Amino acid sequence: MHLFKTNFIVFLLCICCLLCNCSQEEKKTETIIVDELLDVIKKNVNKDFEKAIMYSDQLISYALSKNDSLTVARAHLQKGIALTKKGNYQTAIDTLEKGLTFIKNKEVPEKNLFLLRIGNAYVLDEKNDEALVYYSRVYEDALLNNKKLDLVKAAINISKIKRNVGNHREALEDYKSFYKQSVSLNMEKTVIARTLLGICGTYLTLQQPDSALHYGQKGYKISKEIEDEVGVSYFHVDFGIAYYLKDNYTTSLSYLNKAKNYLENIKNPKRLAETLFYIGACQYRLKNYEQAITYLKEVLLVASQSEKVGNIEFKPLQLIDTYDFLSKSYIALGDAEQSRFYENERNNTEKVTDKKNNKINTKLLKNELQISEKVIANIRQTSNRYKLFLMLAGIVCMLSISLVIYYRKKAKTNRRTFEKLMQQQETEPSKPKPITIDDEKVALVLKKLHKIEAQAYYLDSNCSLANLAKKAKTNPTYLTKILKEAKGKTFYQYINELRINYAIERLKSDHQFRKYAIKHIALEVGYKSPESFTKHFKKATGINPSYYIKELEKHLQT
Repeated sequence: MHLFKTNFIVFLLCICCLLCNCSQEEKKTETIIVDELLDVIKKNVNKDFEKAIMYSDQLISYALSKNDSLTVARAHLQKGIALTKKGNYQTAIDTLEKGLTFIKNKEVPEKNLFLLRIGNAYVLDEKNDEALVYYSRVYEDALLNNKKLDLVKAAINISKIKRNVGNHREALEDYKSFYKQSVSLNMEKTVIARTLLGICGTYLTLQQPDSALHYGQKGYKISKEIEDEVGVSYFHVDFGIAYYLKDNYTTSLSYLNKAKNYLENIKNPKRLAETLFYIGACQYRLKNYEQAITYLKEVLLVASQSEKVGNIEFKPLQLIDTYDFLSKSYIALGDAEQSRFYENERNNTEKVTDKKNNKINTKLLKNELQISEKVIANIRQTSNRYKLFLMLAGIVCMLSISLVIYYRKKAKTNRRTFEKLMQQQETEPSKPKPITIDDEKVALVLKKLHKIEAQAYYLDSNCSLANLAKKAKTNPTYLTKILKEAKGKTFYQYINELRINYAIERLKSDHQFRKYAIKHIALEVGYKSPESFTKHFKKATGINPSYYIKELEKHLQT
């Protein structure tokens, strides 16, 4: 009996061991399946998006069946990356947001990767304000927890926003600094390549094609080495733009056409629109106007088709310039009607873009201040001086970005206003409204007014309604009525218009007059104070006289 009990116990132990071994083998098998699928996805994420998405979906299904939330999240991350590279930005954002929910209550490094990738998709979708929210969350977390790699990644991506809103010089310095850090920290080659792509693109924006090509070749070499076909196509586009800026249109077209063929296959509307635009611009420069029109209209077609498919508004960055080149191409072909049509489209789009940029700037400024408040709150909770210094530096950096964004946009608005003013001066003045009062008397008064205008009496600071009426041999009431009916203006509007128009024309033609102080210019054109002159000048033109003089000097030197 004792022997039977002993044998039975040994038998049970053997069964338990077998079950444990089976369980361990099953876990090993699961790990192998997950690792193999992730490896296949990562190999395809840069060259075959459909495969990467398909395998990601398979991994998601498998991980859900095993209740493995971390693997579900990782599969969503890879799928989101593939969708972003494919150009399906909103779908990518939705996928990444969903994946993030599976690790919401877990402290894992993938969290910041999700946030960075969501920010990237927003930037590529030209939604800089939304992107900044996600980048700043990573920046703040990395700053507080001494995560050097995440800190560099967040800072690199914030530089993209700086560049997008016009702060090119600062963005360039940041990119270069982060490039050195990414190399010294031995970061992933994809990060290094994309940083070089940022440097290359920023130099192009600054119209420095040789420097762009220098850094671009380094990034291109890395992208080829890691078989990042998307990255290679992006560098082809940038090389095409660089050679376009160097007036080497044949070489530019060879790079652009390579990129076009690949981008058409992966259906990335943003990069495809940019590529088609520069192909059209090259054809315009080569005076192949009909070919230029074909490619430029393809830009509009890509935008239109993308809106229909994605049910969202898609406006390529080059849309305004596309309309501009179409207008010029039609003029070159002698089709004035089509030229006017695209010129109007350009002007309308520019107005909408200005409003959108102003709205984004307001959001960016508010967002930066909110982030700064969070950082300040965290500073109060720590006694570590090193962290305190870093956080204060972060606040200064964020506020600096906001201020620079604001002043850059203000300068850009002033520049556009100046250019419109120059264009208006070259057009014919509008005809006066038909006269509806006693024409004989009016004609006599208007004739005298014309003579008085020729004598430039309006430049006299004592030019009042009573004095002008006396010179025109009429009374103030009748003169006011004539000015209202014949010229559609009050007396003060009439006098201010004459004075400001005189100031503008004299500033254009008289080099010495442009050297005068604003105070002396004001006195010369009939104002008793520089403040009054500046107020009426800005009301008439939209810009200050000092800015107009500065830009006029540049304009006349070109």
